[in-house]
Amino acid sequence: MARWIGRHWMWTVVLGTAVIYAPLAGRTGDERAKQRSLEILTEVMGLVQRESVEPPTSKQITHSAIQGMLHTLDPHSNYMDESEFRMMRDDQRGTFFGIGSIIQQQLDGVVVISTVRGGPSEKVGIRAGDYIREIDGKSTEGWTSTQAVQKLRGDKGTVVEVAIQRAGLPGLLRISLTRAEIPSNSVYYSFMLTPTTGFINIKDFGETTVEEFEKAVVSLKKQGMKELILDLRDNPGGLVNAAVGICEQLLGPDLVIVSQRGRDGVMVSETRTPKTSVLDPFPLTVLINRGSASSSEIVAGAIQDHDRGLVIGQTSWGKGLVQVVLSIGRVRGLALTTARYYTPSGRCIQRDYQHGLDDYLLPEETKEAEPKGAEFKTFLGRKVYGGGGITPDYAVETAKLTNFVATLRFRYSPFFKFAVVEKESHGIKANQIPDDALMARFREWAAGQKIPITDAEWTDTQNQADMRDQIAYECQNVAFGVDGGRRFLCGKDPQVKKALDVFTEAEQLMKKKVLAEKAQGEKTIAAKL
Repeated sequence: MARWIGRHWMWTVVLGTAVIYAPLAGRTGDERAKQRSLEILTEVMGLVQRESVEPPTSKQITHSAIQGMLHTLDPHSNYMDESEFRMMRDDQRGTFFGIGSIIQQQLDGVVVISTVRGGPSEKVGIRAGDYIREIDGKSTEGWTSTQAVQKLRGDKGTVVEVAIQRAGLPGLLRISLTRAEIPSNSVYYSFMLTPTTGFINIKDFGETTVEEFEKAVVSLKKQGMKELILDLRDNPGGLVNAAVGICEQLLGPDLVIVSQRGRDGVMVSETRTPKTSVLDPFPLTVLINRGSASSSEIVAGAIQDHDRGLVIGQTSWGKGLVQVVLSIGRVRGLALTTARYYTPSGRCIQRDYQHGLDDYLLPEETKEAEPKGAEFKTFLGRKVYGGGGITPDYAVETAKLTNFVATLRFRYSPFFKFAVVEKESHGIKANQIPDDALMARFREWAAGQKIPITDAEWTDTQNQADMRDQIAYECQNVAFGVDGGRRFLCGKDPQVKKALDVFTEAEQLMKKKVLAEKAQGEKTIAAKL
């Protein structure tokens, strides 16, 4: 309703017991349009709460309305409620308070994949293969791993009660765990792949990434590292400063890492390596795939544009938008896109999202096609492309399981479950390859679990090879931790194999770049004289 007060109309909008008065006269056209929009929004919220068959809460309505508004901007601007904002900050800080278990959601429940060394879970005897059936007296049936993580995390020193189901034991094991500080490492894997080749996987970019990476490089050098594979596959990004810090360790002095441009293409910033940087001249290859995004693309793009190393794999995601996280009342957050970033050669690699979010958020992993974006040049004149991700120097498809083995893995999780049983009953050796006797035990176990495997499926040559690899991988995971499993998979990975094959070329490229930079510097000095 409306009423006249002096020379102004005053709109009165009633929602529950709240009354909002908003003068319209004397405002600009934009301000009046904004006020009318707020009135419509408030009225719709009231109607939904009063008339819908299953009325949502005010919190649900507000959250959905904000998200809907942000999604008119771009796919990456996002509102975070209390729990989402807390988890984001924990991930960025590199530590959180919890029980020290890596968990996974499977069809039959939330299961422990491994425990963090020295963490609360390891101390009380929780092990890989344990199912978490209850948390603080509440059943976890139907929960996602994210829901379980939110309940398992909490304040330092607080107690969480869990009920564990363990194979071979009747009933549930009820355990009290005191939450402690747990490192959420960005460097997920770090090991020697060959006597001279180091392998580092960065799973995301947070506040501790740069320090973790530096320590990993130092450790690998002590073990004989002469060359490095940097794995950024399925790394969704994170803090831009962390990506910059990695580039500062890998690139030479006074080189552009990334630039940002805001509204109307106005330059916001340009970030360079320090003039005092010293190039550490080990050959470098970088692995990327469709899941490599944002900060991962900053690192891969800078390395490629400066000819520091070669990029292997599949075209990356194509996220060239920069978000600033703004706090809302200290416990909520708004990730708002404020700029686009550009690689050193001038590439904006943001993929088109104007033709539907389904294609943008769920891109097909098809065979690599010829790049369609604008052409740019690296420092040495190699062609690179913008407009849709970082195109690798060598396109190599991801290894794929047969449909049968993929279905087994994701529907029944049999390989992990069997590995848990195998460790208890027969033990597992380092780098153990499943022999015929072990495979026979697996088939007998699978039959007992009523997992359907026909004779034709079992005897298929490729199915057999994939099943052996999956069992070997999970056995190494269960017995020796995630590094053991990953090291085994690397030996089967076509992208890793290609990265190893092109190290000679990567080294020659880097040497050529160093000579060209030296000549350029001498030419500049001569011109000044």
